[in-house]
Amino acid sequence: MMRSVTRIIVLVLAVALLPVMPAAAEPIGHDAFRRTWERTDLPVATLRVSRTWMWGPEPFSPVLYEEYAQAPGGKRQVQYFDKSRMEINDPAADPSALWYVTNGLLARELITGEMQVGDREFRTLAPAEVNVAGDPDDPTGPTYATFNPLMAAAPMPDGWRITATVDRAGNVGVDPALARFNVRAVAVGAPTGHTVASVFWEFMHSAGLVYRDGQYVHDRLAENPFYITGYPLTEAYWTTVRVGGVPKLVLAQVFERRVLTYTPENPEGWKVEAGNVGQHYYRWRYGQSGAPDPDPGPPPGHEPSPQPDPGPLSFPDGTYRVGIDIAPGTYRNTDSSQFCYWERLSGFSGELNDIIANGFSDARQIVTIAPTDAGFVSRRCGGWVPDDTPLTSSPTAPFGDGMYRVGRDIAPGLWRNSDSTGFCYWERLRGFSGEFDDIIANEFSNAPQIVRIAPTDVGFSASRCGIWTRIGD
Repeated sequence: MMRSVTRIIVLVLAVALLPVMPAAAEPIGHDAFRRTWERTDLPVATLRVSRTWMWGPEPFSPVLYEEYAQAPGGKRQVQYFDKSRMEINDPAADPSALWYVTNGLLARELITGEMQVGDREFRTLAPAEVNVAGDPDDPTGPTYATFNPLMAAAPMPDGWRITATVDRAGNVGVDPALARFNVRAVAVGAPTGHTVASVFWEFMHSAGLVYRDGQYVHDRLAENPFYITGYPLTEAYWTTVRVGGVPKLVLAQVFERRVLTYTPENPEGWKVEAGNVGQHYYRWRYGQSGAPDPDPGPPPGHEPSPQPDPGPLSFPDGTYRVGIDIAPGTYRNTDSSQFCYWERLSGFSGELNDIIANGFSDARQIVTIAPTDAGFVSRRCGGWVPDDTPLTSSPTAPFGDGMYRVGRDIAPGLWRNSDSTGFCYWERLRGFSGEFDDIIANEFSNAPQIVRIAPTDVGFSASRCGIWTRIGD
């Protein structure tokens, strides 16, 4: 009975919150785009690594069809992410090839004002008066237009410490005190003639955890160092930008595809970041250039690339159709720190009767989405992944709040919790549907708890219980 009361309270609270939620993000709209995103950013989304995003948590546009002279029907498929734009210029090419999905030359278009609409076709506009880094409304940070005349500046000598500065007006100076950061110019033989800041060159060659062919492996983040960034268009300059309203010293360099920044005070993994060029370009192209609104449909006579049946895809917060946008299956979320809320739906009327099951928690969640479900919705859950990797270092190791799979994450046996002062609530589960029939047993108490988890249990869930330690078989 306690479970029913808890679920009703959760449901009322969640429904009250829904009107103030931000709009749902777009799903990744092409299998090749998904593979490209997953390689570097799925390990970040699943909290397996702490490092900068290469693309961003999710797309902010659907798949669009933008003018490109050499593409089938004169339009190519693109999708925008915070950091860049993914493109498919030739749908008939080998999907497994590195350059099947290209990373748009967006920064080059922004800094020059030359919007590319074909291999050698351009539409001339003004360089973008959009900040290259930091808060978009920062009135003092440099813009892409600021860097335009700096493309003609002479390169720094190889190995020199970078102490050059630039302000929004394009005034270049030198601050000898910046030599303390020991960032040096590296001559990389770029056809543009510019050097690359040593911190960026190291980043472009860095290795780490990536997701490839259905598994996590250690590999270079970029198979080609210029795939992500393109060639440098300017030298690197120190400047000051506002981040969350706070002025920060950063080193910025404009490449063909990205703007890279180095913030010495940031934590490891986040000192070098890619600017939000995808957002900046979209705002420039569709908000400032006078270009027609983006086209969500293919041109006449152009067949979109075939899409696979929905597989076990990862996906961010949002509302989805089961079997169309996402596949049924068992998923776990990546972040419950803001109180994750989810619903399995029988329809999209918005009425309470459409909710099959729901959950609201600041601990990790596991949910089984059934093939018969019409939809699934989540808010503030980070993202959802079908990853089957164990959540604990060993099945007998102590564990905290959240949902766990018995026999995979935690072992059957006798377990005792460390803290019930916040009213510990636990459940033994025969499944992860979120429905009441999946609860084998549960308890809600401010007294210490001892629970025997059976070998036949599928899962175990705990909230506000401290740490569970195995004390016997």
